[in-house]
Amino acid sequence: MLVKKIAFGDEHEAFIEDRLIDGVNIIFSDDNNRGKTLVMQGLMYSIGYDSIFPSSFNYREKYFYSCFNINEEIYEFIRKKNSIVAKTENSIQVFNSVGEFRYYFDQFVHPVPKILKDERLTTVNLSLLYEIFFVGQDSRNPSGLISKGQFNKTDFKSMVYEITNLSGDPLNAEDIKETQEQIKNLKLKLKDTKKKISLIKSNPDIAELVSKFYDSERVQEKIKNINSINENISKLRRSRQREINRRLKLQQLVSELNSLNRDLNEGNVKCGDCGSERIVYSNNDMTFEISNVDVRNGILKSIEANINQKTDIIWDYSNDINRLQNTLNQELKETPQSFQEIVLYQEQVVSDQSYDDEAFSIKNQIDSLNEKFTTSKNINESLKADRKSLDKTIIEEMADLYRKIDPSGNLDFEDIFTKRDSTFSGSEEQEFYFCKVIALNNVLKHAFPIIVDSFRDGEISTLKEQKMLDIYTQLNKQIILTSTLKMEEYSTDKYSSDKLINAIDYSKHADCKILSETMSEEFRALVLGFNGLIL
Repeated sequence: MLVKKIAFGDEHEAFIEDRLIDGVNIIFSDDNNRGKTLVMQGLMYSIGYDSIFPSSFNYREKYFYSCFNINEEIYEFIRKKNSIVAKTENSIQVFNSVGEFRYYFDQFVHPVPKILKDERLTTVNLSLLYEIFFVGQDSRNPSGLISKGQFNKTDFKSMVYEITNLSGDPLNAEDIKETQEQIKNLKLKLKDTKKKISLIKSNPDIAELVSKFYDSERVQEKIKNINSINENISKLRRSRQREINRRLKLQQLVSELNSLNRDLNEGNVKCGDCGSERIVYSNNDMTFEISNVDVRNGILKSIEANINQKTDIIWDYSNDINRLQNTLNQELKETPQSFQEIVLYQEQVVSDQSYDDEAFSIKNQIDSLNEKFTTSKNINESLKADRKSLDKTIIEEMADLYRKIDPSGNLDFEDIFTKRDSTFSGSEEQEFYFCKVIALNNVLKHAFPIIVDSFRDGEISTLKEQKMLDIYTQLNKQIILTSTLKMEEYSTDKYSSDKLINAIDYSKHADCKILSETMSEEFRALVLGFNGLIL
């Protein structure tokens, strides 16, 4: 996967970077605020990353473009706000959200891992995936993720396991011991609480019925299970209906565009107010001129692809609903006919409701821990051994890289994330990120380029920097780095003299002003290449 071109701007001003090569690229300048970070963040933003732009830059009003060579096929992406358009030689697709674009990315660009999150198999967001190879300049935190969102560092490690086919949800030895101790203590607490609960004597028939079929805990558990299943079915139905509504709107749009084709064959369509024959299609964030039949047909293909995607999503929701319905039917099948009568008198079954609530809560905690414990024990022991081996391999790779760039350094690698209270001095934080990103590349053997903004952050010494560049060069893949040089370094052509490095100088850019009018025409041509997309 090679980055060929990066661009961003609007109808008035723009910037285009097309000097990148398949090798080590260093974008540098003799001072800060020359646009290096905007280019890096803009590149990642164009493909779905939750980029961290400077507060003074109004990124929501700009278009962000990128061009990639992926398996010898050219992919172009353009994004404004949450909308993304993807274009290849034979297709163009419009996505109204990064979430929709993720499905396309997973199918055509690179697999997006699915991990267990909140007891549900969840596709990770693109920002989490990109942290395998991208290190931004701002919000760095070696003890956690750079891009904060619904996923955390535990999810990142689960994603790494999934990429290496080591997915699952086992407990480690400490977790198992802790879980066993929790279950033991909760059982003692439950026993003590149950002594305080007595069946009422005002309805001896119900008391006898309960003792024969369900005690109060089972009644409450059955009610909760059924309510939970019904609630989940309702949520899935609402989600499915939203997708059905979106598909219906897209189908109506197709009908309108097809009708427009017929109108244009029989005569001209004009605006009743201004008389213009210019016709546009808009998804709120982006607008396409569709007066041209070829452009309109391209938009139709994109919409039809989205309709097919919605159909797949609706089918998935229906399957989930059917599975829950089967579970609900099983629950009802196992419920005796007298269950409704028990429910009717459930408030009278317990002498003190607060004790019942407490016992029920404790019982649920015990069941949850038992289920987690049982699941963990059932996971193949070889999987845990393989995971441990993978962790060890990554850590050893990080340590080996660290010894190469800083033989006398004091960093001790125990994990791909540091402890929360770890303190770094000088360049140690940047050295940690270097070792982490390169180790993940070497172990996972992923196809992404490596992108590091401000790779010398922390005043890395010249000797360490050269060692890092030697390692980058030996990877034989695309590397994109940025660096701010001191005046004495800049005056000696620090990077330009190295034949193995593609040095790209940003020093001539105005302070905090990388966008210019001179590139606006070329940028407009790039945008118009997306089937008549209008700036």
